[in-house]
Amino acid sequence: MKKQAFSIVVLAILAFGFWPVNHVSAATECCGCDPIYDRDLRGEVIISAYVRNEPCTVNSTILKTVVKGSVIKVIGETDGWYKVQLADGTVGWVGAVLMQLTDKALTNTSGTSSGTGTSATSLTKYLGYIFLAVEKNGEAYYYYPVDKKGYYLGRPTDAFNVMRTLGLGATHDFITNTTYFPTNVVGRILLDVQSHGEAYYIYPKDRKKYYLGRPDDAFRIMRELGLGINNTNLTALPLAQ
Repeated sequence: MKKQAFSIVVLAILAFGFWPVNHVSAATECCGCDPIYDRDLRGEVIISAYVRNEPCTVNSTILKTVVKGSVIKVIGETDGWYKVQLADGTVGWVGAVLMQLTDKALTNTSGTSSGTGTSATSLTKYLGYIFLAVEKNGEAYYYYPVDKKGYYLGRPTDAFNVMRTLGLGATHDFITNTTYFPTNVVGRILLDVQSHGEAYYIYPKDRKKYYLGRPDDAFRIMRELGLGINNTNLTALPLAQ
């Protein structure tokens, strides 16, 4: 019997290239069990992010929200996470993929705010921007400047389709030869009607064009240029049906 069992194991190794192992439940995952290394660095938030009390997303508590562009102190590091200290003294953890190390000066920010108002009227100064719901799951909304409504961008393909549906036709010469675009097209999506319908987002902050390319490229640009918005302010955004 033992010889037969041994033969089965050998056959499994030859067939699959590994030893049989017991399944480990996700519930046994140990957050914060990896070594923590002290750091004295600065990190720039590249997309609005949560600051958590533990270096994991499961069973951790959200302490603050830091908005895109904030430069905060990095005091430690573990696998996939930075330990940070905010200007108000809050100490917590931010996912490493949401930050990049920098030499920029620290910003005096405590997070928790998107910088926008709490009514539809006060939000109008952000027409043409893309909002990222920082207190939810980072959902993206395009604040369309024509009807002043928010359009949920969903997945990359959905976002690309929304952008093209709401796009404004423009000549190839206008798109290619303009560096800083006029106010009437700021925040709009321009479609090159004299070429292959290429789509460009005119970013309100710098009035420059950003080529959207394929769906995945467009979605990445939207998220990189997105403006963080908290739940309170998001409820003031009129959504398109």
